[in-house]
Amino acid sequence: MFGWLWNCVATEKDFRESPDKYWNYAELSKVPDFRDAPFPDSKYEGLRDILITGTEIKGKRPEFFAYVGYPSGPVPPGGFPGVVLVHGGGGTAYPQYTKLWIDRGYAVIAIDWGYRRPVLNQEELKETIQKEPLKNGGKSGYITNVANIVLTHSLLRSLENVNPDQTIFVGLSWGSWYGVMAAAVDPRFKGGILIYCGGLVRANTPFLNGRFHHAVKIPLYWVAGTNDLAVTPISLQNGFDECPKVENVSMVIRLPHSHVGFTFESCFRMAEYFLKDGVGLPKLGKSRIDGKTIRADILAKGKGINRAILCYTEDAAEKVSHKRLWKSVPAQFDDKNVWAELPDHVYQCFLSAYDQESKFNDLCGSSSIVELTSP
Repeated sequence: MFGWLWNCVATEKDFRESPDKYWNYAELSKVPDFRDAPFPDSKYEGLRDILITGTEIKGKRPEFFAYVGYPSGPVPPGGFPGVVLVHGGGGTAYPQYTKLWIDRGYAVIAIDWGYRRPVLNQEELKETIQKEPLKNGGKSGYITNVANIVLTHSLLRSLENVNPDQTIFVGLSWGSWYGVMAAAVDPRFKGGILIYCGGLVRANTPFLNGRFHHAVKIPLYWVAGTNDLAVTPISLQNGFDECPKVENVSMVIRLPHSHVGFTFESCFRMAEYFLKDGVGLPKLGKSRIDGKTIRADILAKGKGINRAILCYTEDAAEKVSHKRLWKSVPAQFDDKNVWAELPDHVYQCFLSAYDQESKFNDLCGSSSIVELTSP
């Protein structure tokens, strides 16, 4: 017989904080000033490069850089749906990812929250785009960056040919941390897409630990990996449990962590779900353990579930989370449930249900991550 323990982090009342302590939503919901950027080496065909007047820092409001673009073709009734792209650490406003999302039918603003601008080699665009600091007194910080994301959203909603009631953000890595905080400040987004990060952890910072998750005001979707250097599966699950509006989660074994996340098909699917009445991904309920069987209810079938798997690791002895070996085996499913028999030495596990194949194996919905121990 197995004895099962659910790994959780107690959330004490003094751990949670109100976002109102740090961000004035009434001010951030006002449309900021902006102007065309004066840098020839930041220009990219088909995009407008701008400088947005940001939040106040030491009595000044330094500008930050962004790309703006619209899809080609006629403007739909009410305007194009809009997306705010928020890059990760070491990144910038990427023109190639901005264009990729524009080509999917969205008006897009991609910001550089680090008060820098991209310096482009038009012949070859990579993630290692050179970045030049803006010499205007702007200093990146948690409060400032989240505030500027909300200001960017205010600007996006004000633009001609943008539907102000059909907008989301897509935050990647560090940008997903900022995104989940922005979701606790700004209720105007129809949804948020979080790539890789944003869990619940005990840390010395009041910002990168999930203390604002309880105040999230919009539905969120996460796509994340089992072997990420920046988060652990359990810290992510604790974050999902703390957040009141999780629309879906896709957990993927050994999902690569880079700005390539902006190209994940799962993100495009969920953007269509939030903004275009598209079909979302399969959705599973919480994992349930009965003896040696793990089971989860099917809450939504997506485009029709055609495959299900049990994902698990036996590496309880490996203390470094991202070094654990994760495996998968086929799971069974019917119209209501997904289930699988657990191997004898499972340490952590979850179920995933798929309705399509994709390059990064991410077109799935996953059940809650369970940590198990044997007495």
